[in-house]
Amino acid sequence: MRNPWSIVPGILLGLYLGIFQKDISLILTPYGNLYLELLKMCVLPLLFSAITMSVGRLISSNEASEYVKRILIVFSIGLVGVSTIGALVTVFTNPGGNLDDSSLTALGVIVNKSELDLEISLNGDIIQDVVDQQTTLISFLFNLVPENIFASLSEGNALETLFFAIVFGVAMGYLKESYKEDVFNILEMVFKTSKKLIDWIILFLPIGLCCLLASQIATTGFGILAAMKNFVIISILTFFIIYIVSTVVVWQKAGCSLWKVLMSLKEPTILALATRSSFTCLPSSISALTESLKFDRQTVNLVIPLAITVCRFGPVAYFATTSVFVVQLYNNQLNLSSSIIIIIASILAGMATAGATGILTLTLLDLVLQPLGLPLEAILVLLIAIDPIIDPFRTLGIVHTGIAATAAIADYKQSPKFTSEPQTLEI
Repeated sequence: MRNPWSIVPGILLGLYLGIFQKDISLILTPYGNLYLELLKMCVLPLLFSAITMSVGRLISSNEASEYVKRILIVFSIGLVGVSTIGALVTVFTNPGGNLDDSSLTALGVIVNKSELDLEISLNGDIIQDVVDQQTTLISFLFNLVPENIFASLSEGNALETLFFAIVFGVAMGYLKESYKEDVFNILEMVFKTSKKLIDWIILFLPIGLCCLLASQIATTGFGILAAMKNFVIISILTFFIIYIVSTVVVWQKAGCSLWKVLMSLKEPTILALATRSSFTCLPSSISALTESLKFDRQTVNLVIPLAITVCRFGPVAYFATTSVFVVQLYNNQLNLSSSIIIIIASILAGMATAGATGILTLTLLDLVLQPLGLPLEAILVLLIAIDPIIDPFRTLGIVHTGIAATAAIADYKQSPKFTSEPQTLEI
């Protein structure tokens, strides 16, 4: 069931059902959602135990300052890099400026048909209040702090859990008690148990993939692709370029063959495309880096949840791509200042999507368009319509680029810099 070839029948059957058997696809929708919930079930225990254990051991070591410096440098380069790639690819391919009359007419019809629903969504008190809370970086930072960590755990708030795990791990790292290592061992047991449960659930991936894909195709259809085909193709091309660059980074750091890197990363890649949930890909990403590619386990456990949860490389690249597309759609000219605004604002808006879902993720694009004097309203409904197609690739951008950033930071071949065993100082 773990063989890549076992996934192919699930994909083909899901496509067939989604296109030709929509009634059956809708019946399968709850089962696909159930499989996705099963995958998410163990993510928070794994996230809390991995981050707390890794941060605590890192702080206890003598290498803390070195790793913090690496994390800041690599994350900054990665965020600017994916934002720049998204903007440049869209500038050179010009998907918003090469639309024929039929495509422009189709886009206008789609917008006009959705005018009422769009007005309700944008002006409704609930959605608008939520958007207002997310439109500043200060509000985003304040929302990191949980009022009640147990409530955050019960509600599945990964962002607040991550923040608490980091702070809790730092505090544990500075403790001098001798039994501190026993607590780390308990957290390690929780981590391994959660990972084992997810390994069992992954065995049913072909079945779950079939249900998820059939439901997605039956709901979305292919009509919107005709009108937005240029933008969809360029967006996927952008994520493909980022995927190649990330793979090269992992390959260079791992010091093994390119084929081994691709085979090691196949499971998180398939999971990202199938589930559209970056948190679900955490266990397989950790396994790929530590077990297959032999990167240092403690550093991987610390860095990759941070990369996936906070950096949000996929939305950053997508916001940059979409912003340039909207500029081209309105026949505006890009200059140096507007380009810098797009790159920086896309980073901030992408990072603000941590913890956001559904329409809220797309409405954060207003953080980029507003400084450019462009309206979000007209394009928002189009983005919502094609989002089920783009979302898997955006998730892949989050996961795979997070893996590359982790590989750039982590040491290779299980470095003994901070392990669970007490170290003896030889004089």
